[in-house]
Amino acid sequence: MQITELRIAGFKSFVDPQTVPIEPGLTGIVGPNGCGKSNLLEALRWAMGANSAKAMRGGEMDDLIFNGADGRPARETAEVTLVLDNAMRTAPPEFNGSDQLEIERKLRRGAGSSYRINGRTVRGKDIQLLFADASTGANSPALVRQGQISELIGSKPQNRRRILEEAAGISGLNSRRHEAELKLDGAEANLQRLAEVSAEVERQLSSLKRQAAKARRYRKLTEEIQALDALVAHLRWAEARVAAETARAQLETLKRRVEDLSREDAMREKERINAGEGLAPLRETEMDVAARLGQARITLAKLETEHRIAAESHARLEAESLRLAIDFNRESTTREEAAAALAQAQDELAGLPQEDAALATRLERDARAALEKARAGLAEAERTADDTQQRLSELRARRRAAEENAAAQSRRKDHLTAEITRLRAEMTGLEDAGINLLHLRQAKNAEAEAEIALGDAERAVELAEAELARARVAEGEAEPPFNAASHAVRALEAEIEGLTRLMRRSDPSAAPPVLDRLRTRDGYEKAVAAALGDDIEASTDRTAALFWSGAALPTLALPEGADPLSKFVEAPGELASRLSQCGLVRPADGARLFTSLKPGQRLVSLDGHLWRWDGFIRTPDAPVSAGARLEQKARIEAAQAELAARQAERDELGAGLDACRKARLGAEENLRHLRQIIAPAQRTLTDARAAAIEATQANERTQLKREAGAESLIRAEADLATIADILALTTPGAGAEEDATLEAALTAAREHLSAARSAETEARGQLADLLRGREQAVARRAALARDVDAWTARLASAEERLAQVTERRADVAASVQTSRE
Repeated sequence: MQITELRIAGFKSFVDPQTVPIEPGLTGIVGPNGCGKSNLLEALRWAMGANSAKAMRGGEMDDLIFNGADGRPARETAEVTLVLDNAMRTAPPEFNGSDQLEIERKLRRGAGSSYRINGRTVRGKDIQLLFADASTGANSPALVRQGQISELIGSKPQNRRRILEEAAGISGLNSRRHEAELKLDGAEANLQRLAEVSAEVERQLSSLKRQAAKARRYRKLTEEIQALDALVAHLRWAEARVAAETARAQLETLKRRVEDLSREDAMREKERINAGEGLAPLRETEMDVAARLGQARITLAKLETEHRIAAESHARLEAESLRLAIDFNRESTTREEAAAALAQAQDELAGLPQEDAALATRLERDARAALEKARAGLAEAERTADDTQQRLSELRARRRAAEENAAAQSRRKDHLTAEITRLRAEMTGLEDAGINLLHLRQAKNAEAEAEIALGDAERAVELAEAELARARVAEGEAEPPFNAASHAVRALEAEIEGLTRLMRRSDPSAAPPVLDRLRTRDGYEKAVAAALGDDIEASTDRTAALFWSGAALPTLALPEGADPLSKFVEAPGELASRLSQCGLVRPADGARLFTSLKPGQRLVSLDGHLWRWDGFIRTPDAPVSAGARLEQKARIEAAQAELAARQAERDELGAGLDACRKARLGAEENLRHLRQIIAPAQRTLTDARAAAIEATQANERTQLKREAGAESLIRAEADLATIADILALTTPGAGAEEDATLEAALTAAREHLSAARSAETEARGQLADLLRGREQAVARRAALARDVDAWTARLASAEERLAQVTERRADVAASVQTSRE
């Protein structure tokens, strides 16, 4: 595949549609900085499937759409189309049906992008695989951007491997392998999940089996329980029946006993009434005694309540007195502890030494001065040691450089001596220039013959391509009529099949209706449907449930102006009597003539009017299923007649299309054969050119070797003389005495530096100890002052609570004495 054209619209700075042709050879874009040259490469990479907005120099994909300028509104879409030459059919099989591929990527603001190949929507992955098979793509090193050469030089081994894979044409296979690995990983995960689900289902199945067994057992036990309950209920009913009979007998006995007792009760009531007349004085005396007894009981209850309240109050006061004694002891102890702690804190605070601010300031100032002096001495010692170390390093570096230079000059002297010997031997061994000229002339002749053969093959390919184009045009012109004819045939077949299915009876085994044997003239379907009605579904088979018998009936004359319908219909003989008694009239005559009809006669019109002898009239607006079926039958016959002509036309057009297709396939095969011839011719020409170039280079190399050898020999001899002079001036062992002196000075400086560091560390420690001691003394004095304040407040509080407890104890003692009295 080869890119032949790039079309851009709305992408970055290309607001208007632009077309960039890419012809064979080298295509260049020239322009000043900022004119949008880099946008062409980015559009090419974007159409190849690039998904990184940062790689496109944007924050997000919508930044790739033209965002507006002075006088130009922003665009809502960006579109880039790549046109590829696929004449060699190297694209994937699903896209290999055309000589040209148009890869289109369209981006809508806020809606994302979509891909199309020749108008067919595809995935971005399909686009990336298509270019990966062609050893290129959006991230391919073949698309060189700014700074990429340096990235490739310093790239990691895996990136270099990707470059080699693209050069070998296997990057598409690697992409597919990666995708297959992902699918296999997904399949393994699905299998693992399926195993887990299967195990879970097995566990659930076992649980369900146990539950089913329990359910069966439960159902069985339930049935047994129901049977036993029914038996128990029956037994209880029998017992209840016996008990009811026994109770009924006992009831009769008790009723008789109640009657006897009632009579006896009446006699006793009479005696009670007689005795009650002497109880009134006794009852008055009883009421007076009962009143005095109640008053005494109330007084006794009041005295008992007062005694109980006094006892409870005495117990409470005793408990309160005991608690106050405990509180008094506790508060006394607390007061003593607070007093002792306060005295101790005051003693410690008084025992602290008084701080001498002037002395502390002077000691701190002296310590800081000593520290600064020690730091200055340390800095001076470090500078001295660094200077001595630098001088010693420079001296040693100079000595090492001089020694290495002398060694290098010696090695170079040996190398130049060997080089001079080699050059002299090479100059004597160069071949004659005449042989190279002969080889060059033969290579040029072979190259000219290969160019002629390649030109002939290319002209044959051009003729074959023109023939293939003509065959494709002929095939393209023949295909639309064939498709139209095929579509018409399929439409007629579908219409016939649909009408046939619609007319097919629900019971296929029943006798066929007379409808299948009727043939009417065009336009008479409604008249026949109105005359026969639903009787058109009856059969002529006498074994059917509904049938036309064909019995000979007397024929009555129709009113004048009415033609028998049998003249316009081809029907079985069984319908002759019916059709002869149906007259065809105009609508205006039907309303006038139907009063003259004899029994069994009827009049119809072409538009579906019906006038029957018994006064029944049907207008064309009334639905008649028989008319629709007749129209459907007529349409089936017309469609079948038209189908034959359409099929013949389709077969003829199909034969022409097959001939065009065979011609096109033959032209493609011929072109493929000729193109296969071009490749060997190109390789032959390439080999001839390579041989010519190699011969030319060999001749030039021979001349250059002679000239370069002479120049190198002269230069090597001059360098050898210079090196001999340098080695003569070099003195071994120079500078050793100065090195020893600086080494001793460096040792002394390091000892002085160590002493200065010790002094600086000691001064810094003394200052830190002084500051830490002052801070600790201040903190101790503040803590003791806080303790004195706290214990003073606690002692006052304890004395106050002790006074309260003493006062409360006196109150309680007085209350106890009162309760005792």
